[in-house]
Amino acid sequence: MTSGLYAGSFDPITLGHVDVIRRASRIFDRVIVTISINTSKHALFSIEERTRFAKEALQAFKNVTVVSSHELTVNFAEQMGADVLIRGVRGSSDIDSELAIAGLNEQLDAKVQTIFIPTAANYRDFSSSMIKEIAKFHGDVSHFVPEQVAIALQSKFQ
Repeated sequence: MTSGLYAGSFDPITLGHVDVIRRASRIFDRVIVTISINTSKHALFSIEERTRFAKEALQAFKNVTVVSSHELTVNFAEQMGADVLIRGVRGSSDIDSELAIAGLNEQLDAKVQTIFIPTAANYRDFSSSMIKEIAKFHGDVSHFVPEQVAIALQSKFQ
């Protein structure tokens, strides 16, 4: 059984993330979506909220599980029995940083491989940070995030 682990801060989960997970669920027998702490970012939502949003958004995918982690991704992947790290890429601006991360992960654990899954074209032009900025100024984010996330963002910025 092949297992892939897709780790990220998912603050919040977007339809672009959901698209990458949908694609990964067709490739892997099991996909583990891991809500992680990114020490270089200040999260808008708690890890519990982000985990709940992801579970709700991904409930239709029977081979996808959502967990949270406070550990180094390669170590957590080994604990979870994941063979591959999944990374979503929106375009060339993501590639360089993702290649660097993949290289570091390979040095930390040579058994773990990384694959890149491109986001669908209609989701490539936005990020969680951009969506939070739109929501902060009361813009409509319903085309970018799952419904429960749009409601939560609206509530956060009222």
